[in-house]
Amino acid sequence: MTGSRKRILTRRVCRDRLFCIVTGLTLLSLAASCSRGDRPVAMFRGGPTHTACDKGPAIHGDLSWKTQLNGWVISSPAVDVRKGVLYIGDSLGKSLYALRVKTGEKIWTSETEGAILASPLVTKNRVMVGSEDGVFYCLDRESGRPLWSLNTGAVINSSAVSDSDRVYFGGWNGSLHALAIQDGTESWAFQTVGRITSSPALDDGKLFFGSWDGNFYCLDSSQGKEIWRFSVSEGGKIGSSPCVDAGRVFFGATDGKIYCLDATTGKQIWLFETGKWVDTSPAVARGSVVAGSTDQNLYCLDKKSGQLKWKQTGLGPMISSPWIYNDLVYAAGERGILAAFKLSDGQKVWEYRMLNPIKSSPVAVGGMLFVGSYDTHVYAFR
Repeated sequence: MTGSRKRILTRRVCRDRLFCIVTGLTLLSLAASCSRGDRPVAMFRGGPTHTACDKGPAIHGDLSWKTQLNGWVISSPAVDVRKGVLYIGDSLGKSLYALRVKTGEKIWTSETEGAILASPLVTKNRVMVGSEDGVFYCLDRESGRPLWSLNTGAVINSSAVSDSDRVYFGGWNGSLHALAIQDGTESWAFQTVGRITSSPALDDGKLFFGSWDGNFYCLDSSQGKEIWRFSVSEGGKIGSSPCVDAGRVFFGATDGKIYCLDATTGKQIWLFETGKWVDTSPAVARGSVVAGSTDQNLYCLDKKSGQLKWKQTGLGPMISSPWIYNDLVYAAGERGILAAFKLSDGQKVWEYRMLNPIKSSPVAVGGMLFVGSYDTHVYAFR
Protein backbone atom coordinates (compact mmCIF):
# COMPACT_ATOMS: atom_id res chain seq x y z
CA MET A 1 0.00 0.00 0.00
CA THR A 2 1.37 3.38 -0.95
CA GLY A 3 2.03 6.13 1.59
CA SER A 4 -0.67 8.38 0.12
CA ARG A 5 -3.33 5.66 0.48
CA LYS A 6 -2.28 5.03 4.08
CA ARG A 7 -2.66 8.74 4.85
CA ILE A 8 -6.14 8.83 3.26
CA LEU A 9 -7.32 5.75 5.24
CA THR A 10 -5.85 7.20 8.45
CA ARG A 11 -7.78 10.47 7.90
CA ARG A 12 -11.00 8.52 7.27
CA VAL A 13 -10.59 6.44 10.43
CA CYS A 14 -9.93 9.57 12.51
CA ARG A 15 -12.91 11.33 10.97
CA ASP A 16 -15.20 8.34 11.67
CA ARG A 17 -13.95 8.08 15.25
CA LEU A 18 -14.53 11.80 15.77
CA PHE A 19 -18.05 11.45 14.38
CA CYS A 20 -18.80 8.59 16.80
CA ILE A 21 -17.41 10.56 19.76
CA VAL A 22 -19.44 13.69 18.92
CA THR A 23 -22.60 11.64 18.31
CA GLY A 24 -22.12 9.79 21.60
CA LEU A 25 -21.62 13.02 23.53
CA THR A 26 -24.73 14.51 21.90
CA LEU A 27 -26.85 11.52 22.86
CA LEU A 28 -25.53 11.60 26.40
CA SER A 29 -26.34 15.31 26.59
CA LEU A 30 -29.88 14.72 25.35
CA ALA A 31 -30.36 11.84 27.80
CA ALA A 32 -29.15 14.02 30.67
CA SER A 33 -31.45 16.81 29.57
CA CYS A 34 -34.46 14.46 29.48
CA SER A 35 -33.60 12.94 32.85
CA ARG A 36 -33.56 16.35 34.49
CA GLY A 37 -37.28 16.78 33.77
CA ASP A 38 -40.15 14.93 35.44
CA ARG A 39 -42.34 13.90 32.53
CA PRO A 40 -46.14 13.66 32.95
CA VAL A 41 -47.64 10.17 33.05
CA ALA A 42 -51.38 10.62 33.78
CA MET A 43 -53.67 13.61 34.15
CA PHE A 44 -57.16 15.05 33.59
CA ARG A 45 -58.58 14.00 30.20
CA GLY A 46 -55.69 11.61 29.64
CA GLY A 47 -52.98 13.96 28.40
CA PRO A 48 -51.91 17.59 28.01
CA THR A 49 -54.15 18.23 24.97
CA HIS A 50 -57.23 16.81 26.77
CA THR A 51 -58.52 14.76 23.81
CA ALA A 52 -59.90 12.12 26.23
CA CYS A 53 -59.61 9.17 23.90
CA ASP A 54 -57.83 5.83 23.97
CA LYS A 55 -58.09 2.31 22.59
CA GLY A 56 -57.40 -1.15 23.93
CA PRO A 57 -59.11 -4.35 25.10
CA ALA A 58 -62.92 -4.18 25.00
CA ILE A 59 -64.89 -3.06 28.07
CA HIS A 60 -68.23 -4.86 28.56
CA GLY A 61 -69.69 -2.92 31.50
CA ASP A 62 -69.20 -5.59 34.17
CA LEU A 63 -68.49 -4.17 37.63
CA SER A 64 -64.98 -5.20 38.69
CA TRP A 65 -64.77 -3.42 42.05
CA LYS A 66 -65.90 -0.36 43.99
CA THR A 67 -64.03 1.34 46.80
CA GLN A 68 -65.52 3.73 49.33
CA LEU A 69 -63.71 6.97 50.12
CA ASN A 70 -64.54 9.45 52.88
CA GLY A 71 -66.76 11.85 50.92
CA TRP A 72 -68.41 12.69 47.61
CA VAL A 73 -66.15 11.94 44.67
CA ILE A 74 -66.20 14.80 42.16
CA SER A 75 -62.52 14.50 41.26
CA SER A 76 -61.82 12.52 38.07
CA PRO A 77 -59.40 9.57 38.14
CA ALA A 78 -55.81 9.84 36.90
CA VAL A 79 -54.72 6.34 35.93
CA ASP A 80 -51.16 5.09 35.44
CA VAL A 81 -51.77 1.79 33.66
CA ARG A 82 -48.10 0.80 33.56
CA LYS A 83 -47.72 1.08 37.35
CA GLY A 84 -51.27 -0.17 37.99
CA VAL A 85 -52.22 2.78 40.22
CA LEU A 86 -55.21 5.15 40.17
CA TYR A 87 -55.08 8.55 41.91
CA ILE A 88 -58.22 10.47 42.93
CA GLY A 89 -59.48 12.98 45.51
CA ASP A 90 -62.67 13.35 47.55
CA SER A 91 -64.65 16.20 49.10
CA LEU A 92 -65.64 15.73 52.74
CA GLY A 93 -62.64 13.49 53.39
CA LYS A 94 -60.37 16.27 52.06
CA SER A 95 -57.91 13.62 50.92
CA LEU A 96 -55.97 12.31 47.96
CA TYR A 97 -55.90 8.53 47.46
CA ALA A 98 -53.75 6.04 45.57
CA LEU A 99 -55.68 2.84 44.68
CA ARG A 100 -54.64 -0.37 42.97
CA VAL A 101 -56.15 -0.55 39.48
CA LYS A 102 -56.87 -4.29 39.64
CA THR A 103 -58.53 -4.44 43.07
CA GLY A 104 -59.35 -0.91 44.29
CA GLU A 105 -57.22 -1.51 47.39
CA LYS A 106 -55.97 1.70 49.01
CA ILE A 107 -52.20 2.08 48.83
CA TRP A 108 -51.97 5.39 50.67
CA THR A 109 -54.06 8.39 51.70
CA SER A 110 -52.85 11.98 52.09
CA GLU A 111 -55.02 14.53 53.89
CA THR A 112 -55.40 18.23 53.03
CA GLU A 113 -57.41 21.02 54.64
CA GLY A 114 -60.01 21.29 51.86
CA ALA A 115 -62.12 19.31 49.42
CA ILE A 116 -60.32 17.99 46.34
CA LEU A 117 -62.48 18.45 43.26
CA ALA A 118 -59.65 18.62 40.73
CA SER A 119 -58.09 15.61 39.04
CA PRO A 120 -54.54 14.74 40.15
CA LEU A 121 -51.57 15.18 37.83
CA VAL A 122 -49.13 12.26 37.89
CA THR A 123 -45.52 12.49 36.72
CA LYS A 124 -42.70 9.97 36.76
CA ASN A 125 -41.88 10.75 40.40
CA ARG A 126 -44.69 12.93 41.77
CA VAL A 127 -48.44 13.39 42.10
CA MET A 128 -49.80 16.95 42.29
CA VAL A 129 -53.24 18.43 42.94
CA GLY A 130 -54.93 21.61 44.11
CA SER A 131 -57.43 21.79 46.95
CA GLU A 132 -60.27 24.08 48.03
CA ASP A 133 -58.01 25.12 50.93
CA GLY A 134 -56.11 27.18 48.33
CA VAL A 135 -52.97 25.02 48.54
CA PHE A 136 -51.35 23.23 45.62
CA TYR A 137 -49.75 20.00 46.85
CA CYS A 138 -46.86 17.95 45.46
CA LEU A 139 -46.41 14.44 46.89
CA ASP A 140 -44.11 11.50 46.34
CA ARG A 141 -46.17 9.22 44.11
CA GLU A 142 -44.96 5.99 45.73
CA SER A 143 -45.63 6.89 49.35
CA GLY A 144 -47.87 9.99 49.39
CA ARG A 145 -45.21 11.80 51.40
CA PRO A 146 -45.38 15.62 50.99
CA LEU A 147 -42.54 17.08 48.91
CA TRP A 148 -43.61 20.72 48.69
CA SER A 149 -46.74 22.90 48.65
CA LEU A 150 -47.75 26.43 47.68
CA ASN A 151 -50.57 28.42 49.26
CA THR A 152 -52.20 30.50 46.51
CA GLY A 153 -54.78 32.06 48.82
CA ALA A 154 -57.70 31.00 46.59
CA VAL A 155 -59.80 27.89 45.96
CA ILE A 156 -58.31 25.54 43.34
CA ASN A 157 -60.74 23.41 41.28
CA SER A 158 -58.68 23.59 38.08
CA SER A 159 -56.89 20.31 37.23
CA ALA A 160 -53.21 20.82 36.52
CA VAL A 161 -51.27 20.13 33.33
CA SER A 162 -47.50 19.95 32.97
CA ASP A 163 -44.51 19.62 30.72
CA SER A 164 -41.27 18.14 32.07
CA ASP A 165 -40.29 21.26 34.03
CA ARG A 166 -43.38 23.25 35.02
CA VAL A 167 -46.92 22.60 36.25
CA TYR A 168 -49.83 24.91 35.30
CA PHE A 169 -53.24 25.44 36.95
CA GLY A 170 -55.81 28.15 37.68
CA GLY A 171 -57.56 29.46 40.79
CA TRP A 172 -60.62 31.36 41.99
CA ASN A 173 -58.45 34.48 42.28
CA GLY A 174 -58.33 34.63 38.47
CA SER A 175 -54.65 33.67 38.25
CA LEU A 176 -53.11 31.01 36.09
CA HIS A 177 -50.00 29.78 37.91
CA ALA A 178 -46.82 28.23 36.52
CA LEU A 179 -44.66 26.47 39.13
CA ALA A 180 -41.36 24.62 38.90
CA ILE A 181 -42.09 20.91 39.36
CA GLN A 182 -38.83 20.43 41.24
CA ASP A 183 -39.53 22.72 44.21
CA GLY A 184 -42.80 24.66 43.62
CA THR A 185 -41.11 27.99 42.90
CA GLU A 186 -43.48 30.19 40.94
CA SER A 187 -42.12 30.81 37.42
CA TRP A 188 -44.88 33.25 36.46
CA ALA A 189 -48.58 34.04 36.98
CA PHE A 190 -51.12 35.42 34.49
CA GLN A 191 -54.05 37.42 35.86
CA THR A 192 -57.61 37.41 34.48
CA VAL A 193 -60.61 39.18 36.02
CA GLY A 194 -62.72 36.10 36.71
CA ARG A 195 -62.43 32.74 38.44
CA ILE A 196 -60.48 30.03 36.62
CA THR A 197 -62.12 26.63 37.07
CA SER A 198 -61.18 25.58 33.54
CA SER A 199 -58.25 23.16 33.41
CA PRO A 200 -55.56 24.37 31.00
CA ALA A 201 -54.60 22.32 27.95
CA LEU A 202 -51.02 22.36 26.68
CA ASP A 203 -49.95 21.95 23.07
CA ASP A 204 -46.78 22.97 21.23
CA GLY A 205 -45.63 25.35 23.97
CA LYS A 206 -49.03 27.06 24.25
CA LEU A 207 -51.52 27.02 27.12
CA PHE A 208 -55.27 27.21 26.43
CA PHE A 209 -57.89 27.91 29.11
CA GLY A 210 -61.08 29.83 29.84
CA SER A 211 -62.08 32.22 32.62
CA TRP A 212 -65.32 33.35 34.24
CA ASP A 213 -64.55 36.78 32.77
CA GLY A 214 -65.92 35.38 29.47
CA ASN A 215 -62.56 35.20 27.72
CA PHE A 216 -60.70 32.22 26.33
CA TYR A 217 -56.91 32.66 26.48
CA CYS A 218 -53.85 31.36 24.68
CA LEU A 219 -50.52 31.95 26.44
CA ASP A 220 -46.89 31.19 25.79
CA SER A 221 -46.11 28.49 28.37
CA SER A 222 -42.50 29.54 28.93
CA GLN A 223 -43.17 33.14 30.00
CA GLY A 224 -46.94 33.42 30.45
CA LYS A 225 -47.31 36.07 27.75
CA GLU A 226 -50.70 36.40 26.08
CA ILE A 227 -50.74 35.31 22.42
CA TRP A 228 -54.46 35.85 21.80
CA ARG A 229 -57.84 35.89 23.49
CA PHE A 230 -61.38 35.18 22.33
CA SER A 231 -64.59 36.48 23.94
CA VAL A 232 -67.76 34.38 24.10
CA SER A 233 -71.29 35.84 24.03
CA GLU A 234 -71.90 38.73 26.44
CA GLY A 235 -72.49 37.46 29.97
CA GLY A 236 -71.04 34.04 29.19
CA LYS A 237 -68.53 32.36 31.47
CA ILE A 238 -66.06 29.59 30.65
CA GLY A 239 -65.70 26.76 33.13
CA SER A 240 -65.29 24.11 30.44
CA SER A 241 -61.80 22.71 29.99
CA PRO A 242 -60.53 22.87 26.40
CA CYS A 243 -59.42 20.11 24.07
CA VAL A 244 -56.77 20.73 21.39
CA ASP A 245 -56.52 18.59 18.28
CA ALA A 246 -54.91 19.10 14.86
CA GLY A 247 -54.64 22.88 15.13
CA ARG A 248 -58.11 23.42 16.56
CA VAL A 249 -59.28 24.05 20.12
CA PHE A 250 -62.74 23.06 21.40
CA PHE A 251 -64.58 24.19 24.56
CA GLY A 252 -68.01 25.08 25.95
CA ALA A 253 -69.44 28.07 27.82
CA THR A 254 -72.40 29.10 29.96
CA ASP A 255 -73.91 30.80 26.90
CA GLY A 256 -74.88 27.27 25.86
CA LYS A 257 -72.45 27.07 22.95
CA ILE A 258 -69.66 24.72 21.94
CA TYR A 259 -66.86 26.61 20.20
CA CYS A 260 -64.18 25.58 17.74
CA LEU A 261 -61.28 28.04 17.29
CA ASP A 262 -58.11 28.10 15.25
CA ALA A 263 -55.41 27.28 17.80
CA THR A 264 -52.87 29.54 16.10
CA THR A 265 -54.95 32.69 15.61
CA GLY A 266 -57.93 32.33 17.97
CA LYS A 267 -60.34 32.93 15.09
CA GLN A 268 -63.71 31.17 15.35
CA ILE A 269 -64.14 28.28 12.89
CA TRP A 270 -67.62 27.18 13.99
CA LEU A 271 -69.98 27.10 16.96
CA PHE A 272 -72.85 24.84 17.94
CA GLU A 273 -75.69 26.00 20.19
CA THR A 274 -77.16 23.71 22.85
CA GLY A 275 -80.17 24.42 25.05
CA LYS A 276 -78.28 25.36 28.22
CA TRP A 277 -74.79 26.00 29.58
CA VAL A 278 -71.89 23.70 28.69
CA ASP A 279 -69.40 23.04 31.47
CA THR A 280 -68.08 19.70 30.21
CA SER A 281 -64.81 19.24 28.36
CA PRO A 282 -65.21 17.90 24.80
CA ALA A 283 -63.68 14.58 23.74
CA VAL A 284 -62.30 14.32 20.20
CA ALA A 285 -61.61 11.25 18.05
CA ARG A 286 -62.22 9.94 14.51
CA GLY A 287 -63.55 13.22 13.17
CA SER A 288 -66.07 13.66 15.99
CA VAL A 289 -66.41 16.09 18.90
CA VAL A 290 -68.50 14.82 21.84
CA ALA A 291 -69.70 17.03 24.71
CA GLY A 292 -72.50 17.08 27.25
CA SER A 293 -74.73 19.98 28.29
CA THR A 294 -76.88 20.84 31.28
CA ASP A 295 -79.82 20.69 28.83
CA GLN A 296 -79.52 16.91 29.50
CA ASN A 297 -78.27 16.06 26.01
CA LEU A 298 -75.03 14.41 24.93
CA TYR A 299 -73.98 15.81 21.54
CA CYS A 300 -71.75 14.33 18.85
CA LEU A 301 -70.63 16.89 16.26
CA ASP A 302 -68.65 16.73 13.06
CA LYS A 303 -65.18 17.97 13.92
CA LYS A 304 -64.69 19.80 10.64
CA SER A 305 -68.05 21.59 10.31
CA GLY A 306 -69.68 21.49 13.75
CA GLN A 307 -72.78 19.86 12.26
CA LEU A 308 -74.82 17.58 14.54
CA LYS A 309 -74.21 13.87 13.95
CA TRP A 310 -76.42 12.61 16.78
CA LYS A 311 -77.59 13.41 20.31
CA GLN A 312 -78.67 11.26 23.24
CA THR A 313 -80.64 12.10 26.35
CA GLY A 314 -81.54 10.34 29.60
CA LEU A 315 -78.43 10.93 31.72
CA GLY A 316 -79.68 14.18 33.24
CA PRO A 317 -77.73 17.46 33.29
CA MET A 318 -74.06 16.78 32.58
CA ILE A 319 -71.10 18.21 34.49
CA SER A 320 -69.15 14.99 33.93
CA SER A 321 -67.14 15.02 30.69
CA PRO A 322 -67.33 12.15 28.15
CA TRP A 323 -64.52 9.80 27.15
CA ILE A 324 -64.02 8.00 23.81
CA TYR A 325 -62.56 4.47 23.93
CA ASN A 326 -62.33 2.29 20.82
CA ASP A 327 -65.68 2.87 19.07
CA LEU A 328 -67.65 3.79 22.20
CA VAL A 329 -68.42 7.00 24.09
CA TYR A 330 -68.67 6.76 27.88
CA ALA A 331 -70.74 9.46 29.58
CA ALA A 332 -72.46 10.07 32.92
CA GLY A 333 -74.85 12.60 34.44
CA GLU A 334 -76.79 13.90 37.42
CA ARG A 335 -79.26 11.00 37.33
CA GLY A 336 -76.50 8.65 38.45
CA ILE A 337 -76.37 6.77 35.16
CA LEU A 338 -73.11 5.75 33.48
CA ALA A 339 -73.65 4.69 29.86
CA ALA A 340 -71.79 3.54 26.76
CA PHE A 341 -72.89 4.75 23.31
CA LYS A 342 -71.66 3.89 19.83
CA LEU A 343 -69.54 6.73 18.48
CA SER A 344 -70.88 6.11 14.97
CA ASP A 345 -74.61 6.65 15.62
CA GLY A 346 -75.19 7.20 19.37
CA GLN A 347 -76.91 3.87 19.96
CA LYS A 348 -76.79 2.89 23.65
CA VAL A 349 -74.78 -0.29 24.28
CA TRP A 350 -75.07 -0.59 28.06
CA GLU A 351 -75.72 1.43 31.21
CA TYR A 352 -75.08 1.15 34.94
CA ARG A 353 -77.27 2.93 37.51
CA MET A 354 -75.83 4.35 40.72
CA LEU A 355 -77.77 5.86 43.61
CA ASN A 356 -76.36 9.39 43.39
CA PRO A 357 -75.30 11.99 40.80
CA ILE A 358 -72.08 11.52 38.84
CA LYS A 359 -69.95 14.65 38.45
CA SER A 360 -66.62 12.81 38.13
CA SER A 361 -65.56 12.21 34.52
CA PRO A 362 -65.10 8.58 33.38
CA VAL A 363 -61.68 7.38 32.26
CA ALA A 364 -61.25 4.27 30.07
CA VAL A 365 -57.74 2.82 29.70
CA GLY A 366 -56.20 -0.63 29.47
CA GLY A 367 -59.48 -2.51 29.20
CA MET A 368 -61.01 -0.90 32.32
CA LEU A 369 -63.38 2.03 32.97
CA PHE A 370 -63.14 4.14 36.14
CA VAL A 371 -65.42 6.85 37.59
CA GLY A 372 -66.26 8.44 40.94
CA SER A 373 -69.73 9.08 42.34
CA TYR A 374 -71.57 11.26 44.85
CA ASP A 375 -72.26 8.04 46.76
CA THR A 376 -68.59 8.29 47.97
CA HIS A 377 -67.38 5.34 45.88
CA VAL A 378 -64.92 4.89 43.04
CA TYR A 379 -66.15 2.31 40.49
CA ALA A 380 -64.18 0.12 38.09
CA PHE A 381 -65.70 -1.82 35.17
CA ARG A 382 -64.35 -4.40 32.72
